[in-house]
Amino acid sequence: MKKKILKTLVVGSLVSLFSYGFYVYGCAGDWRGSGYASIFSPEITVNNKHYEPFFYDDYSTFYNGYSIESTTGLFKEETINDWTTYLKKYKSEVVEYYLFDKDLNEILAKVGKSKHVEAELNKQKVKHSLDLSDEKSRHFVLFLMIARGVETYSNQTYDYWDYDNRKQLNADNSLTAKVENLYYKEVSQNDTFFKNRIWFQVLRTKFYSNDKAAVITFFNETSAAQPKNTLYYRGLSYVAGAYKKMGDFQKSNELFALVFTASKPLMAASLFDYKPLEKAAFESTVKTAANQATKEALYALQGYYTNSFDALQELYKMNANSPHIDFLLSRWVNINEQSINTYTGYETLDIDVKKVKKELKSKVDEGELKWINEVATNGKVNNPFIWKATAGYFNTLVGDYKKATNFLNAANTLASNDGQKEQIRSLNLLNNLLSVNKINKTAEEKLLADVSWIISNDAYPGYAENLDASVKFERLNYLQNFTKKYISALYQKEGDKLMSELTYPIKGFYKDQKQSVAMEKLLLTNNRSSWQNAFVNVYPYKFQDLYESRGIYLFYEDKIDEAIAEFEKITPFENREYNWEKEQYETKMVDYKKEQFPGNPFNGKIKDCNDCDHLAKQPVKYSQLEFLKKIKEMKAKIAAGEDVFNNALLVGNAFYNTSYFGNGRFFYYNAIINEYGNNIGNEHAKMLYGMENVTKYYKMAQHAALDNEQKAKMAYLFSKAERNHFYTTEYFMGIDGYWGYHEGADFKAWQGFIDLKNQFSDTKYYKDVIAECGYFSKYMD
Repeated sequence: MKKKILKTLVVGSLVSLFSYGFYVYGCAGDWRGSGYASIFSPEITVNNKHYEPFFYDDYSTFYNGYSIESTTGLFKEETINDWTTYLKKYKSEVVEYYLFDKDLNEILAKVGKSKHVEAELNKQKVKHSLDLSDEKSRHFVLFLMIARGVETYSNQTYDYWDYDNRKQLNADNSLTAKVENLYYKEVSQNDTFFKNRIWFQVLRTKFYSNDKAAVITFFNETSAAQPKNTLYYRGLSYVAGAYKKMGDFQKSNELFALVFTASKPLMAASLFDYKPLEKAAFESTVKTAANQATKEALYALQGYYTNSFDALQELYKMNANSPHIDFLLSRWVNINEQSINTYTGYETLDIDVKKVKKELKSKVDEGELKWINEVATNGKVNNPFIWKATAGYFNTLVGDYKKATNFLNAANTLASNDGQKEQIRSLNLLNNLLSVNKINKTAEEKLLADVSWIISNDAYPGYAENLDASVKFERLNYLQNFTKKYISALYQKEGDKLMSELTYPIKGFYKDQKQSVAMEKLLLTNNRSSWQNAFVNVYPYKFQDLYESRGIYLFYEDKIDEAIAEFEKITPFENREYNWEKEQYETKMVDYKKEQFPGNPFNGKIKDCNDCDHLAKQPVKYSQLEFLKKIKEMKAKIAAGEDVFNNALLVGNAFYNTSYFGNGRFFYYNAIINEYGNNIGNEHAKMLYGMENVTKYYKMAQHAALDNEQKAKMAYLFSKAERNHFYTTEYFMGIDGYWGYHEGADFKAWQGFIDLKNQFSDTKYYKDVIAECGYFSKYMD
């Protein structure tokens, strides 16, 4: 080919390509939804990387956040290697620069406008020069002009929020004709590599033109002469896409299935573009499919979208050894788990042993399991491990523990890596666990080794070889949580509250001081069984947490001396915490006694503003212990009749600020109590929403008030307590748990408002309330 070939196409026609500018692929993130209620890992049981995008994910089309990679990125390395081999005289980094460097778009645009392509390209400031006296180098430049130009149409992105109003750019007919003419008349038949590349560019220009059907005709006329390489199947994908655009889904599905079978890199894109059909249309497509492999792929793709057990069975009948079967079976397992593994609540013991077994059995389809058992027993499949593991798992769920054991033992002999062995270990644990109806020494000995494994960190390393850290954690996290709950429920059934708490901690256990002391004694004793030690080693609470929680509970009972005694037991301790900035765990010394209230806990202002109180200057700062000692001092003065008004007022304020409504929520922040958010759980609602201690001391202050200013203040403070009590017991937090509108609740005249208006309107405090409290001002209007 002579040098003028560069002019044949470049001048005029390609200038328009670059005038549009170049678009880049956008990326869309997905919520990961896989594994949260699952103990069956498809990464481990299927054990085939090519199928990972197709595992079940309850939130996304593809598994574990997988996104279809653009073909530019998907085939980048192959493209560089192919051109480097063809050109011979350039290193791969030079070829990569010309193929993929974005800055070259502008340079090629200038070159495209010139009548002297060689000279213009040599004039431009390029990172690497090309020898355009070499014919293959000229081919390379021509290819770049065409391929980068077509990307104007293929790589368009759109505003997600205005997608319907997007402007679709299509290649014009003159460009398509010139690229096609180049293929037929200008490119030498002897240069098979370059001709193959131009052939593919013809397909691209036709697909991104106004006449997409033209790509079908061109492919049918020319494909027989092309090698069955990556470009062939990428081209076939364009043909399938054209049929899909025309509404011929049976033909497009057949071609996507063919590509799915023949090109592993294009499997995800083929599956994504496949359109599931109604039964009759699908069966018709299978009948007319070109070959057996395509028919198998059709069942795999249809089964993926319909989650049909029939598709799995039909594919098995067609070819029991098909590798597609494995990912369909894994999806069947993981989909079933969504309705089976529902015991996901935390800090509540939502398990009744007898009821759980009945529920699990009822959620498994007997007919489907019978067939699974038959196939697993027969063993004539591509991956017998996943079949035996599945059969073992689901026989456990229906209560046939002996049959489950036989399948799991067989699967264990087939395990090819540590991950698969640990997968079977987790399923064996579930089988042994559910076979236990009563907890005793025999049951403890039976479960000890595997329970110790699952509840400790030793359960995780093997999975890490096959999974990323988050998926690894999720798969075992459900089983770990379920195991603890199940054992705890067994102890609760026996009336052993202490072991029930040790095996699965729940809110409220430590409200009973006797139970708290009993747990402390168990944690301190050296005379524990191996079974008890297994749970003590992973028990989440430290002695400091126990003492602090006791002190907090005693405080809300207004037992200040006893609360102080518990806080004084607390000593500094080492704690392992995750540093999010450094993304690593660090061990730090923690001293609860040095932690201080963020705001003055004795303040009692007109307007509740925690952030304001936290920002305000504090001449004196209080730790929890110092706070309690100050209250003790004030209570002693009240008892002695010394400045009763101010002391009672400050103690009332202290209880107000350590309620949910105050500036000192810090006081009840404790791992055992575990109330950190904007809502309080039922176990602690009365304690942290309650205003009993507040009103108790406010009444003392009210009785001791010496003048109307003090009485006005107490009237208003009572209205705040009255308001909180109403909203937490009647409006938002009623006994029935209903959150809704109660007539007249948008505005109420609290008794404190009435007293302040009728009795203390001549006070300065009254004026201050009007100025600061819009609620009261509205009442006055």
